[in-house]
Amino acid sequence: MTWLRRIEREVGDTHVLGVVRIAMGGMLLLQATASARTLLEQGYFGDVFHLPFIPEAWVPSRSVYVAIVALRVMLAALVILGHRARLALLASALLGLYTLLCDRLGYHHNRYALVCFAFLLALTPCDRALAISPSFGDRHGPRWAVRVAQIQVALIYVASATSKLFDPDWRAGRVILDRFVRYGHEALARGVPASIVDAFSQLLVTSILAKLAISTELFLAVALFSRRARIFALWWGTMFHLTIEVTSRVELFTWLTLTTYAFFVTPDLRTRKLFFDPSRPRGKWLARAVVWLDWFARFEVRSWAPDHLRRGHAIVIVRRDGSRATGIRALVMIARCTPLLFPLWAPLALAASFTRGGETSPRV
Repeated sequence: MTWLRRIEREVGDTHVLGVVRIAMGGMLLLQATASARTLLEQGYFGDVFHLPFIPEAWVPSRSVYVAIVALRVMLAALVILGHRARLALLASALLGLYTLLCDRLGYHHNRYALVCFAFLLALTPCDRALAISPSFGDRHGPRWAVRVAQIQVALIYVASATSKLFDPDWRAGRVILDRFVRYGHEALARGVPASIVDAFSQLLVTSILAKLAISTELFLAVALFSRRARIFALWWGTMFHLTIEVTSRVELFTWLTLTTYAFFVTPDLRTRKLFFDPSRPRGKWLARAVVWLDWFARFEVRSWAPDHLRRGHAIVIVRRDGSRATGIRALVMIARCTPLLFPLWAPLALAASFTRGGETSPRV
């Protein structure tokens, strides 16, 4: 099939995959250290009641389990550093899956999802960039495994949405209401106003939210694969998961999902340019901020040549097609391309739609 051949032959820059590897390595490290902390504070799970998925004889002894936890910590560190990263990812995924199979009482969907994406990331050339010992000198590599990871993201959304859709308690909003009742104090501790928590702790409101959540997950499963809808889908999904993070207890699932969104990032490197006026403090500050926050390396940051300073702009963004953006539209482009500022993209784009200027046609 033509599209399968195209995917098989597709290659791209691996910088973004290096960023994903570091982030996922950090989450693997947090998960492994959490297991170590549980072992120290609560003891070995095999000494008390547990329900393994596998035969009891395959459950490790205490000493073996301690060695497994220590190995998971070391493997996560190797993933972050980029030394034998793909092998470390594969081993981390297998050990993580094994420990989940040893006790279903410790199973959570987000823990399995991390194991699953660690395995898929091990199939990508994520060790060619941002690594202390890159596997190849060429930063470009095949992207077929990235496409598989994208499909996995969509499958998670479809599975989650359909399970909620066929659950009458979920559709009616009772499950969300229960979460607000149980975890509302955590939302208050994170700065959410009490009036908002009280307003959302009503069955009518949670019923609407339940239907919105189901619609959102079905929308994301499709829209993430549309070039026209992808940027809005990524923003909507980001806000969706950040809202869940503030109002519920989902461990690392929010940050894992936002990390997997990077699989949908176009694999180009510094194809946009940011010119700044070094004589203006605001231009220098914005340029420095972009250098710090441009984790995906979307921008090539330069200062204007002296004969260009008369242009009168602190910063000018040159897009991939050669068109230029200034003023608030330049800020829109910065927010669109920098992960930490991405939640600001839609509000800035909406504000920019009510303004004139700030755009020029492509120029050579």
